[in-house]
Amino acid sequence: MSPSALPDPLRWTELLRVFGGLIAVIAVFVAALWLLKRLQPGMRASSGPMRVLFTLHLAPREKLLLVQVGAQQLLLGSSAQGLQCLHVLPESIEPIAQKPPPGAGLGAALPASFPDWLRRAVEQRGKAQP
Repeated sequence: MSPSALPDPLRWTELLRVFGGLIAVIAVFVAALWLLKRLQPGMRASSGPMRVLFTLHLAPREKLLLVQVGAQQLLLGSSAQGLQCLHVLPESIEPIAQKPPPGAGLGAALPASFPDWLRRAVEQRGKAQP
């Protein structure tokens, strides 16, 4: 094969072909992730009689789960060895939303949008300087 028979890698058509292939591969990857998310049964919100009310992570592979099954609540322990029922609660408890402690800095109550957060950060920085 002569050197003149090889395509020039810097031609526009070759660059478009390479970038087109890259975009096609990325599109297939995104579509596969979307399908996995849609088809995975454990990731969907439960609409049946059983739901997880609260999760407390103790270690990378250990956690406590408060599970509601009908009118009954169970405290389950999850570890690498499996699940274990630790306690059946006699009365139902409602998990409360935890509020950040007062005076926790910028992370205490983050505004909903970035411009609000930036404005608040600049104001607090201005107050800190004499």
